[in-house]
Amino acid sequence: MIGLLKKDLFVADKSGRLLMLLALGFSLIPPLGAFGSTYAMMLALMMPITTLAYDERSKWDRYAAMLPYSPEQIVWSKYLLAYIFTLLAGGIIVLGALLRGVSTGDVDWMETAEMSVMLGVAMLFVTALGLPALYRFGTEKGRYMMLLVMGVGVGAVLGLQSIFGEAPQLPRLPLAAVIAGVAVLAVLATYVSFRVSVRVYKKRQSGAYNA
Repeated sequence: MIGLLKKDLFVADKSGRLLMLLALGFSLIPPLGAFGSTYAMMLALMMPITTLAYDERSKWDRYAAMLPYSPEQIVWSKYLLAYIFTLLAGGIIVLGALLRGVSTGDVDWMETAEMSVMLGVAMLFVTALGLPALYRFGTEKGRYMMLLVMGVGVGAVLGLQSIFGEAPQLPRLPLAAVIAGVAVLAVLATYVSFRVSVRVYKKRQSGAYNA
C-alpha cells in the first residue's frame, strides 16, 4: 500500500506543488480568502484524477495485475491519496489565515474553521461519489461527472447554510449530534463507494467496458 501511495505521490509531485503554492497565494489575499479555500479543495479533487489519467495512459493497471497487490489495495490507495491532499488543503487554509493575521492582524478564526470543516466534509462526499464514476467511465468522461457532483455538493451545503442562517426560528441541533450524524453518513458513503469502485475496477480489468 505504501508503495502504491509513493507511486501516486511521485506522479502528482510537480502539479501538486504548483497547485498548493497557488492555493496558498490566493489564501494570503484577504478579498480572495474564500476563493483560496475553495481552490485548495479543488487541489484535493484533482490529484486522484491526475494519477488515474496517468495510469490510463501508461496502461499501468496491466502491470499492477502482476504485482502482489489486491484490487482492494489498488483502489483504496486512490481514496487515501484524496484524503491526504484534503488534509494538505486544510493545512493551506489555516496557514493562509495565520499569515494574513500576521500581516493584517484581522482574521476570523471561527469563519476559517467553519470553511475548512465545510469544504473538508464536502470533499469526503465528492470523493465517495466521484471515484466510482472515474473507474467506470474513465478520467475523460468521469472528471466531468466528478466536477458536476462537486458543484452540486458544495452548492447544497451553501444552500442549507443560507436557509438555516435565514431561518432562526428553526430548532438548532446540538453540535455533537450534527458532527456524529455527518461522520456516520461519511463512513457509510465511503464504504459503499469503495465497494462499488472495487467491483467496477475488477470488471474493467476483465474487459467488461471495452466495447
